Amino acid sequence: MDVILHIGAHRTATTTFQAWMLQNADALATGGIAYWGPDRTRAGLFSGLVKRPDLVTPEDGTALSRLRTALAFDLDRLADQGMRHLVISEENLLGAMPQCVDMLTLYPDAAGRLERARQVLGTHLGGVALSMRRYDMWWSSVLSVMAGRGAGLPDARGLARLADHPRGWPEVIVQAQAALGAPVTVWSHEALGAEPQAQLQALVPGEGLPAGLFDARKRRNAAPGRAALREGLLRAGHRVAAGQGRWMPFDQVQRAQMTARYLEDLTWLRHAPPGLNFVEMTAEDAGKTPAAATVEEGFGHDGQERGLA
Repeated sequence: MDVILHIGAHRTATTTFQAWMLQNADALATGGIAYWGPDRTRAGLFSGLVKRPDLVTPEDGTALSRLRTALAFDLDRLADQGMRHLVISEENLLGAMPQCVDMLTLYPDAAGRLERARQVLGTHLGGVALSMRRYDMWWSSVLSVMAGRGAGLPDARGLARLADHPRGWPEVIVQAQAALGAPVTVWSHEALGAEPQAQLQALVPGEGLPAGLFDARKRRNAAPGRAALREGLLRAGHRVAAGQGRWMPFDQVQRAQMTARYLEDLTWLRHAPPGLNFVEMTAEDAGKTPAAATVEEGFGHDGQERGLA
């Protein structure tokens, strides 16, 4: 029995995938696929594991040892029940949105966080999955959520840094592969964000999924629009045009710069080194329509994120 770790990223339809997996958990179990999501990982299971590396204490190390033992018992129990795969979905293992905003970079401590996950999962880990999204859309979604929580936002210089930052998805993906020591499957939000069943199929390639799975029905955790954010954004010194649509903090030049970088990332993934598997609906979907925003996320799952560093 193997463990497949789905680590997000945030704002790439992770909540929609988790809700779909939970909705279909019983049916998936008949096909040998068990699922643990935030309803379990954030209820104490991963206590001491989902934490900034610089805040880790000796007590957290003891907690990891207990978690490793408990996980081994759980995997034996699931195997006895006929399970062949355990999918664990927890994007906070990759990092935290507030830290990305504070540091003005993409998951700055991902390597340290994921190395701790490897200490627990060890040889059980059969694969890792990570979803990525166009930079201007990802950062605008993250900043919208943070503004909705009353957090401070980057000024013009900070936004320029985000538009031109050298750390991107390839760096995060390579760090995840090195830290976890397992094959990494990657898909784009634009191509698979609205397709949780296709995401699961990418996690367990070659595995036949049981019949009768429910549809995702609706998007989850949608980011707040301009109207909902207007007061907070104005307090933070951002100009907010009237309307109900998406708030976009980046200008056209910055967006073009970020989109060009993302298209380079997609090209890199299509010629990825061994151990990286890039999954697309078709060969051209993600690159052909990089501006597509098929699924949005926002506040629906925020209660589960509180208290996690």
